[in-house]
Amino acid sequence: MSEVRASGDWMLAIDTSTDVAALALAPIGDGASGDGAEIRWNAGRNQTVMLLGEINHLCRLCDIELDALSAVAVATGPGSFTALRVGMSVAKGLAFALSIPIFGIGTLDATAHGAAHWKLPVRAFVTAGRGRVVAADYVWQNGRLTMRGDMRHRTPSDLAEGLLQPTLLAGELSHADAAALRAQQHVVLPDAAARTRRAATLVDLAAPRWRAGEWDDVVSLEPLYVHSHAASADAARR
Repeated sequence: MSEVRASGDWMLAIDTSTDVAALALAPIGDGASGDGAEIRWNAGRNQTVMLLGEINHLCRLCDIELDALSAVAVATGPGSFTALRVGMSVAKGLAFALSIPIFGIGTLDATAHGAAHWKLPVRAFVTAGRGRVVAADYVWQNGRLTMRGDMRHRTPSDLAEGLLQPTLLAGELSHADAAALRAQQHVVLPDAAARTRRAATLVDLAAPRWRAGEWDDVVSLEPLYVHSHAASADAARR
């Protein structure tokens, strides 16, 4: 008896915003069969040599071939310059080679929406090197979390600054920074696993756009690097 392989429409999500890389693979079409999978690992500076191998590994876990992909979603930043370029290049290469749509998802959008089930305002952040993070505030509008204001550079100890109501902090923190922030007024800080950015959230955000035919232009889609907001953050502090 021959083995029955997974079938239907599948989406691959790629997040290389930081040294911690993540991939997710999920069925998105009505006729899709099979189970999705997700992997996350500390890639350090090795995304270039590891990413394609981990994508193949993920496909084997889900029992599909690359040509089963109907779409690819990629985190667009803010994030590390080199890491984002690797993820974007691979995502665009797959989109071109397989003639499938591509969807760019903001890294902070994915971080915030991963905490949406708490039904609270969210301050999402991503590491930016040199002891900094890039953060943005999200509020509930029309039943969904929407970014309010601009992204800003902060230090982890400043993440509670300016909070006027209970707000969930979503992102990666050291144990020491997490312990200090939990004592601050209006800070809601879940355990690390509950506030960690996941590649599967990119699929959640991109799949409705795929069904609606609202994909991005594969040529013009570009990453957003953390340093592109340094000037505005400095101006805000002055």
